[in-house]
Amino acid sequence: MKATIVLIANNEAENFGRKLMLDANKYGEMGFEMARLPQHVSLKQTFFIPNLEEMEEFFDNFAKELKPFEIEFVDIDLFPNNVLGGVPSGCMSLRVKETPQLLEAQRKLNEKLYNKFGPCPADHDDDYIFHMTFAIGGASFESYQRAYDILKKQDYKRKFVFNGLGLFYYDDDNIVPGTYFCYKVCNI
Repeated sequence: MKATIVLIANNEAENFGRKLMLDANKYGEMGFEMARLPQHVSLKQTFFIPNLEEMEEFFDNFAKELKPFEIEFVDIDLFPNNVLGGVPSGCMSLRVKETPQLLEAQRKLNEKLYNKFGPCPADHDDDYIFHMTFAIGGASFESYQRAYDILKKQDYKRKFVFNGLGLFYYDDDNIVPGTYFCYKVCNI
């Protein structure tokens, strides 16, 4: 089993991300896979957990240490992706400005995870780019490119408050659609 720990968007940012999801589908017909999760910015990508009960206790305690803060979107990105079923597809996201507050929240989380559980490696621990995904999988990369070419013409520079912490749970280590969801949200 695996988990991801994320900052949860406030309602305004959630609605902004959902509109982008709808627009991306309108232009690229990639579906709504990202609707499975709330709009979020990951602090820790997917990692193995010993059991859900221990992780939930850790999560609850960590949430008490955080306060809401602003996240600034700076642009839109498109990347190749084959996470859903190994089929070549795409991922569209809003790039997030890296700030001292965001980096400190991530550093503190990784330190506390290590102190509680030992090493908890995740993809991109050393080169993570903060982002908020609004479309992933469900169509060819060409469909994503078509939508991106239209959507990139907009200005994405906006700031939103993120006031929650989310714990995503993955019952299948391969992250197969239908085997993961947002298990818990805490206000911060």
